[in-house]
Amino acid sequence: MKIIIFTENNRGGGMDTFIGSLINNWPEKNDTFIVICNESHPGLTYLEGLLPKNIRLVKHSIKLNWSIASKLISRFPMLFQRILRQLLRIILSPIQYVQIKKLLSKHDGDRLISVNGSYPGGETCRLANIAWKSIGKPRSIHNLHNYTVKNRRIFSFYESFIDGKLEDSCKNIISVSKSCANSLRIRDKFKHSDKISHIYNGLDIKLENTIESNLRETIGISEHSKLMVMIGTYEERKGHEFLLKAMSYVYQKHINVHLAIIGSGSKSETSRINQLIEKYTPNKNVHLTGFIDNAPQMIKGADILLIPSQGFESFGLTAVEGMLNSIPVISTNTGGLPETLGENRVTGLHSPANNYELFSRNIIYLLDNKEVRMKMGLNGKLRAENLFSPSNMAKKYKALM
Repeated sequence: MKIIIFTENNRGGGMDTFIGSLINNWPEKNDTFIVICNESHPGLTYLEGLLPKNIRLVKHSIKLNWSIASKLISRFPMLFQRILRQLLRIILSPIQYVQIKKLLSKHDGDRLISVNGSYPGGETCRLANIAWKSIGKPRSIHNLHNYTVKNRRIFSFYESFIDGKLEDSCKNIISVSKSCANSLRIRDKFKHSDKISHIYNGLDIKLENTIESNLRETIGISEHSKLMVMIGTYEERKGHEFLLKAMSYVYQKHINVHLAIIGSGSKSETSRINQLIEKYTPNKNVHLTGFIDNAPQMIKGADILLIPSQGFESFGLTAVEGMLNSIPVISTNTGGLPETLGENRVTGLHSPANNYELFSRNIIYLLDNKEVRMKMGLNGKLRAENLFSPSNMAKKYKALM
């Protein structure tokens, strides 16, 4: 069986890890894969590194936007920008549909898995499922990695039309957590769909053990220094400001603790993070490492993993990376994170997303209690190995083929 995995991605990270884990742990060795991705994806090198050498990665040049039009739109007030960008998306979609249909026909697979970010997310991901059915192929799988946005009123007809076509084209619509799957039902065409379910992501443990790295060496601190880590792209929803506010309290008691922030973003986002560091934690031990390909290996040996997300955290793959490394996790309780981490105070501590003072107290508590950190870390490792096995994840997707 030849399986095509189609994705549209504008940031390196979780979706690439998912694709790599799925293929590397696929139970039927006679099946083959082709991965189709936009050539503008900044994480292509990372994705290529995760794929077996015999897997073909097709980089397409289908336009995701018109750069000239986008530049013109950016001159308008924010409200008009949103309307015009959606209008541009609608204008582009028929062109994208024809190009995707031609691309899928050329590679002539037997099954299709479309890997999308949020919903509606990548327009080409939705169109891929619809185009697949139109060329006479079996109903496909639409994989969803983040929360659903409500229908935009001004373009509700178009959104409902695409939603309906997608629901009809798919055999299954699979999300990465229960809460993420349920969020899809806020859109009219999915309210009563029996095709929606969830399969938890699995982290490829074999990949995790192939590289020996040391984050402490990278940022230049000793093995005896306490080290906390945050992994996340530079976006407001990831909670960098929330975390740095909390750290301003932590540094009043633990002046020598180090915080490594692994991730990247645009120039404006990077500038914003640096300004926040200067505002809340000046002259403190906060290290921006940039994007690191082998982050799960690099964080091994850290004392605490921090996930300060303020919204749209559908699953929390970073939490699993920490748990597999026996690192206790301090997080907010947004989205699917409680599903991933389990009962509070077992694998770590979680608290409301709007309370950075409580978040700081949780950090101080674990910094002060090594035995608690060790116990929570071991509990997390057991939970991750039992629930988030990549082989179990791959078997469940294979059963849907």
